[in-house]
Amino acid sequence: MLHRLAIVVGALAVWIGLGLWSGLMPDVPMSVGPGLLIGTVAGVVTAWVLLHDFHGSTPAATQRRRRQAR
Repeated sequence: MLHRLAIVVGALAVWIGLGLWSGLMPDVPMSVGPGLLIGTVAGVVTAWVLLHDFHGSTPAATQRRRRQAR
């Protein structure tokens, strides 16, 4: 659980920081508000992709396979 929380917090911090930075840069035609919003959305999507199980296995199925292998 702590590992998942660290990944979510890390992804959000990086993307929100990048959104804030792009909003503060004078060369980028974006204000701080949309930069933070885009950064938050990108952080949530990144955290979901990093934590999502694309194989569809549940923890119980994983434990069952481990027990059968012994």
